[in-house]
Amino acid sequence: MKRSELLFLLAGISLGALAGILFAPEKGEITRERISKKAGDLKHEFEEKSAELRKELAKKTSELKAELKKDLEEQIELSKSKIQKFTETVTAPIKEKLKDKNANTEAKEA
Repeated sequence: MKRSELLFLLAGISLGALAGILFAPEKGEITRERISKKAGDLKHEFEEKSAELRKELAKKTSELKAELKKDLEEQIELSKSKIQKFTETVTAPIKEKLKDKNANTEAKEA
């Protein structure tokens, strides 16, 4: 449930309870008991809704963490691959020159 929906729900319940109390032709003691009961009901409903929202938030946070972890792992693998290709590109000419130099050295010694 969205925050705005929760606020409208609570406002509607509050206004309904207030209208009912104001227009009820009952004794003050009964009216106070009704107010107390309605306040308790509202408190209970608010606690339930806030618990539901906390659960939903925890679930969304967990899903987001999993997505971020997956994306980070993919980026790490991509970076490793790029670094490996770069290293091969840089070292290949050096290895070739060393190979040629060793071949020339062996040829001269022979």
